[in-house]
Amino acid sequence: MKWLLRLFFTFLMVGLFSALGYWYVEHSLSPSTVKRPVEVEVKPGDSILDVGRELEKKELVKNDFLFVAYAYLKGRAKDLKAGVYEVPASSGTPEILNIFTDGSQNVMRLTVPEGFTVEKIAAELDKKGLDGDEFLKAVNRKEDYPDSFVKEIPTDRKRRYQLEGYLYPITYNLPKGTDSRKLVEKMLQQFERNMEREGIRSKLKERNLTVDEWVTIASIIEREGKVEEEFPRIAGVIYNRLKADKKLQVDATVQYALGEQKARLLYKDLEIKSPYNTYRIRGLPPGPISNPGPKALRAALEPEEHPYFFYVTRKDGSGLHYFARTEKEHLKNIERSKKEAVKEDGSQ
Repeated sequence: MKWLLRLFFTFLMVGLFSALGYWYVEHSLSPSTVKRPVEVEVKPGDSILDVGRELEKKELVKNDFLFVAYAYLKGRAKDLKAGVYEVPASSGTPEILNIFTDGSQNVMRLTVPEGFTVEKIAAELDKKGLDGDEFLKAVNRKEDYPDSFVKEIPTDRKRRYQLEGYLYPITYNLPKGTDSRKLVEKMLQQFERNMEREGIRSKLKERNLTVDEWVTIASIIEREGKVEEEFPRIAGVIYNRLKADKKLQVDATVQYALGEQKARLLYKDLEIKSPYNTYRIRGLPPGPISNPGPKALRAALEPEEHPYFFYVTRKDGSGLHYFARTEKEHLKNIERSKKEAVKEDGSQ
């Protein structure tokens, strides 16, 4: 009889633990109790473990281990798409996983490449059937946004777009129907998040820079550089010229002044009357000329120290530049670059 009793209790305990385990899993995968949409960033290189921890931290899932296990069970653990997501209130684990793996969520997906201007972003919105003009208006109403750094942006009539430079380049995944103001708000929040992550304030203080000067320099670096490894060296040229009170003479600022991207600038283009034309004005233009990414922003804070005052793009297709200390050296580099272009054409 004792063995029957033991067998009975064994089955009873197995059943009890199975029921408790099933309840726990179901409870852990059930919709969250969060009553408002929550923004979550999936950074490039993040693993499903990183995402699970972030979701538990923001109370979107009750157990990060079970979220990860569920993702592997569904074969979606390696399908993560980097970007910024807005997770709707009361979302369950299946819905959340679909959002991050580009599944069934009804989203507007907008990729903003590094170096895009406000007008290029507006053009992308037009392609998606949204109102680019409304976006441009939202970008020029900085008083609508409470972010502390926004208040530091100078109010200057010469500035083409008040928030140019601060619309952080990344992929945004927002519910369809998101209005322009909400989109700009998300972009500014992402910029501020990057500032906090990198500890920017103390570094700006060390270099005696305002936020706007930093972003303006970074925007020039982003548009001038093709190879990211050169960003700090280009930054060094900009700082050297500013320190020596030389005009920056940056082609990218002329392109911005013209409002179009020309394959080759003419001498008459360099004479355009614009506060953004650094061939005519001294110092920095009235504001950023693009929306720079993290590497350009970092280079603007950590420029390479060197004696160069000039650079010219190589015409060998590498995207690299020749750097020079003097105008005489610079002119030689220009000729050197022209010869490379001729060889590439095969005309000589």
